[in-house]
Amino acid sequence: MLEKINGSCYKNMISYGINNLDKHCSIVNDLNVFPVPDGDTGTNMVMTMKNGMSSIENSSDELSMIARSFANATVFGARGNSGVIVSQFFKGICEGLKDSREADCLTLSKALDKGCEYAYASVANPVEGTILTVIKDATTAIRANITNIHSVDDLVSAFLTEAKRSLENTPELLPILKKAGVVDSGGAGIVYFFEGVQKYLNGEDIEAFESNNQTQYVDYSAFNKNSRFEYGYCTELLIQLTVEEFDHSSFGRELRALGESIVTSFELDKVKVHIHTFTPEKILAYCHRFGEFLSVKIENMSVQHTEITQKYLCAKEQNSGSYAVVAVAPNAMLQKMLVEMGADVVILSAESPSSQDFIEAFEKIEKNEILVFPNSSNSILSAMQAGSLYRKAKITVLNCRSIAKCYSSLAILDFDSDINTTVNTVNDTIGNIYEVAIVHASKNIQYGNKNIVKNDYFALSGEDILETGDKFEGVVIQTINGVMNKKECSVVNMFYGKNVSREQLDGIADAVGETDRCVEMYMIPTQDNIYDLILSFE
Repeated sequence: MLEKINGSCYKNMISYGINNLDKHCSIVNDLNVFPVPDGDTGTNMVMTMKNGMSSIENSSDELSMIARSFANATVFGARGNSGVIVSQFFKGICEGLKDSREADCLTLSKALDKGCEYAYASVANPVEGTILTVIKDATTAIRANITNIHSVDDLVSAFLTEAKRSLENTPELLPILKKAGVVDSGGAGIVYFFEGVQKYLNGEDIEAFESNNQTQYVDYSAFNKNSRFEYGYCTELLIQLTVEEFDHSSFGRELRALGESIVTSFELDKVKVHIHTFTPEKILAYCHRFGEFLSVKIENMSVQHTEITQKYLCAKEQNSGSYAVVAVAPNAMLQKMLVEMGADVVILSAESPSSQDFIEAFEKIEKNEILVFPNSSNSILSAMQAGSLYRKAKITVLNCRSIAKCYSSLAILDFDSDINTTVNTVNDTIGNIYEVAIVHASKNIQYGNKNIVKNDYFALSGEDILETGDKFEGVVIQTINGVMNKKECSVVNMFYGKNVSREQLDGIADAVGETDRCVEMYMIPTQDNIYDLILSFE
């Protein structure tokens, strides 16, 4: 049994935890409160932590530096709400280990407490019955029983025991989980992660973690002797110092004469350098004076630029107003549509974008104020985290949780208005839209007093199921008529996915028209393969 852990042990614990979570990722994803195959909690947690693992998998640093590198990389790589919460959990743990070459049970207990504190602080309005509760209950149990915990094995076991109990109790705290008969997916992800940690401590056989960061194919034939290499080289070094004395401040000043976007970290006898430069050979020559290179990475940013061109679609000319707009789209069709409607940069991301994705989008804008349309409830926290990290512009993240609401908001944007007026106008627009999703059920489920049969269609608004039936057109018509009987609206936008034809929508519009309702109906293709139809009522 381990009484203390060092950097190598911490890295292995994380590796096993990620691997175990990855193996159970589909189970976590399937813990949805509705039978919609769009669960991505597990995926977001895995991708967030794998980004962190990529920063340490070749590192042999001591515990505090391993913890810091992992935490920093998870923060920038955080995807979705669960990813942001996890990244802040590890950031708090890093803070608790900042002075430690090794950590005993008491130190680890305090680090977990700090992780819980950071996780709660990452959410503006924490909700109990979620991943936060599972983390809190588990860390509280360890703190209360720390005098009886004599090994790291005991600590992880105690954490897991309470985490599992707390997870099973999440439906009692969150009614939506109880209605659907499931536990919280993020909490389940934490349990699977710590089960992996326990397997490492027990010496159980588990496949070694392999990073899924696949090398992206680059078409080098796009370059020739006439190509303009205008972006320079992203150069990263880890230096093992061999000189007797090292002045970190002077070192940084010299680097500033050789490049830009400089980040250096100095810990004990090692220095990490990140710099953008047109002369990487000068960086190598200068840094070599101080020691030996433990790692060197030099990437041509002109090549990188060609790789990410499609990921970030930019308007040919930024709007003439005082602020810029960044939005997120799940596919290329919607990405192009949002740019045409006035967005300056649109991130193409089928999954929730990471905080680093948002930051890279911000870098493409030359204005001091940026409005962000996350267009998914699962992207808001990563956008906010990116905004807190970015220093070159004021970032305002709008509470826009769908493409439908973004579409209506962009349609009324006045770039000649000041940003405060714009934000108020957009918030009013978003607040006045009533949105309903028409979904093809992927499994049988009972939700409240509604029985939904696999392959049936149902209309979902927030947590409420409005209509169900085995015919798509029938459910849509009943939904439109039902909403319009209760709400005043003059416009219905129909955002239709891959599985719906224009002919079906024309038939629905004709049927609604026969009721003599004075309503305009617009049809917008989305290529969505999850939601067959999104109805927005204005």
